[in-house]
Parts: sequence; C-alpha cells; structure tokens
Amino acid sequence: MSRPRLPLFAEILVVEDTLSSLELLSELLGQAGYTVRPAQDGRMALRSAQARPPDLILLDVRMPGIDGYEVCRRLKADNRTSEVPVIFLSALREADDKLKGFRLGAVDYIAKPFQPEEVLARVRTHVELRHLQTGLEDRVKERTAQLLEAQASLRESRTQLQELTAFLQTAVEQERSRIARELHDELGQALTALRIDLAWLRGRCDSLDGVTVARADGAHSLVERTIEALRRISEDLRPGMLDVLGLAAALEHHVARFAERSGIACSLSMNREEFEIDDLLATAIFRVVQEALTNVLRHAAASRVSIEVEDGETGIQVRIEDNGCGFQNTAGKRTFGLMGMRERVQMLDGSMAIDSQAGRGTRIAVGFQKQGGGR
Repeated sequence: MSRPRLPLFAEILVVEDTLSSLELLSELLGQAGYTVRPAQDGRMALRSAQARPPDLILLDVRMPGIDGYEVCRRLKADNRTSEVPVIFLSALREADDKLKGFRLGAVDYIAKPFQPEEVLARVRTHVELRHLQTGLEDRVKERTAQLLEAQASLRESRTQLQELTAFLQTAVEQERSRIARELHDELGQALTALRIDLAWLRGRCDSLDGVTVARADGAHSLVERTIEALRRISEDLRPGMLDVLGLAAALEHHVARFAERSGIACSLSMNREEFEIDDLLATAIFRVVQEALTNVLRHAAASRVSIEVEDGETGIQVRIEDNGCGFQNTAGKRTFGLMGMRERVQMLDGSMAIDSQAGRGTRIAVGFQKQGGGR
C-alpha cells in the first residue's frame, strides 16, 4: 500500500462571493496543509494578488461588480500576477464558457457543485506544476548568471592573454634589435677589421709560394662570406631600414632580397611612399610579409608572388598571393608561422583571412586599424 503524498507548501487565494462556499473551500484546503487567503469579491482579490502574488488562485466566475472573467483578464495583464495559475470555479457548464476562461489564461475549470477530492487533486496538480515552473525559472536564472560570469571571466582572460602576447612580442622585437646591434657593432666591426688585415697580408704574399697565396685568398673569401652572412642574419633579426627609413623602404629591400635569393618573381605594390603609422603597426606588417614569404619559399613551390599594401582612411590592408601548390583545410592549419602571424594580427585587433586550395595557390588578406600617431 503506497503512502499518501505530503502536500506541497503553497499559498492559495480563494475568490468566492458565496460565504458558505468560501468557508468550505478554505477549510478543505487548510486541512490539506495549504495557506488560504480568502476574498469575497473581485476588487479585494485583485488588491490581494497584486500586494503579494499567491501560488494559485481559485476564482469564481459569477460575482457582483467585477466578475471572474474580468478579474482573470486584469491578473494576466499585470506583470506581477501574469504567471500565477488561475482555476475557475463555476456552475456554468457550456463549452463556450469554459473556452472563454481558457482564452483569458485560466489553467483549469472546476464545475460546481464540486467534489472535495476533485478540488484537492486539481489544486495539487497545478501547485506542483507551478513549483516545477518556478524551480526551472530559478535554475535558468542561476545558469544564466553562471554563464554571464563565465563569459566575463573568459573575456578577462582573453584580454590578459592579449596583453601578455603583446608584451612578449614587444620583448622579442627588443631582443632581436639588441642582438642585431651586437652582431653589427661588435662582431661586424671585428670581421671588417680582420678582412682589412687579410687584404693587407694577401697583397704582400706575391713573393711567397703558391700554397700560402691560396690560403690567404681562401681566408679572405671566408671572411667576406661570413660578413655577408652576418649582415643577412642581422637584417632578418631586425632590419635597420625599418627603424631608419620606414616600412615602405624596408619592404622594398626585403622583397628585392627575397626575389634575388629565391629566384621567385616577386612584385610589390604600395599606394604610399611612406606610411604614417606607429612602430608597433609597422613592425607587425613587416613581420607578416616576411613570414608569408618564408612560407612561400618553404612550402608553396611557387613561381610568382605579389604583395599589395594599401593605406586607406580607416586602416591598412595587406594582401599576399602566390601561384603555388596551396593546401587544403586552411581553418585547421596550425603551423608555427601561421600561428605567429595570427597572434601579431590579433594583438593589434586586426583581421586575417587565408584562402587556399590545392593546386590553386594561397591568398592571405590582413587588415589593421590605424593605431594613430606618426613615426
């Protein structure tokens, strides 16, 4: 034998103009464990419900003054009481009367004379539904608050990550500049002095045997190649032209050297002789072009590359296109070169799009908003 279910706590507003029916319903619901708030007319019911919305309303249809239909209409039109379930109590048995109540927002209909068991069963059903609905709404609010908090935390973490990335990129560029200066000023000067001394010694080796002359010539050539390699490494670390002559000159020099070393036809189109942008943006654009050309040399097997840099009113657009082998699935491409380019672009709130298909080359489009300030 199953145990009877305990009543759910609920506050029920009973609206009934007949005092005997009001007392009967109040006693029936009170004995079932519910808190009952009685009201004998529509105005009293509206004031009571608006002052403190109940969990459920039992509402008589036929009442003097404001009838039950009008009370229900006003309850549903008020944000404070629109969600409170309403059960009509009525001796009216016509289908149109019931349909009218449902159209006004009632959830159920109990016909008079009512049976106590039916009243309790219907009340309990709608109290349970109300509790489930309220609990669900509370869960939704709680999860929404958690989601908003998680989104705020994610935005904060992303901002911190961008700041850290910017700091690291700046630190890397500063270290590159320092190493490039050290190579140029210290090692470069030492090698230049050594080359001068070797040239002097070689000029005095004519009276010596052929082996000594050949060794002197070889040493001089080795120093020449080392100086050239040092200059190339120094330029790759931090091109001096970028700091001295600006972005346009640095790009022209780099593209020309790339074409000379790689044998790949390379065109550069710029709509400015110089770009009035800050050093951070200039460095980012140069590095994007540099990394893109490096990827072309390593992976594209291309015979032609074109670079366009267009300075507009709102920002700068950079486009690099090659006729190489391309690759599939650019969205999932995760190479260090592409990752580094994306990080640089995102660090400055720029945009980057890659369009590549196997056998049809690769197109990279990067857009930067101007950060203000000249050089």
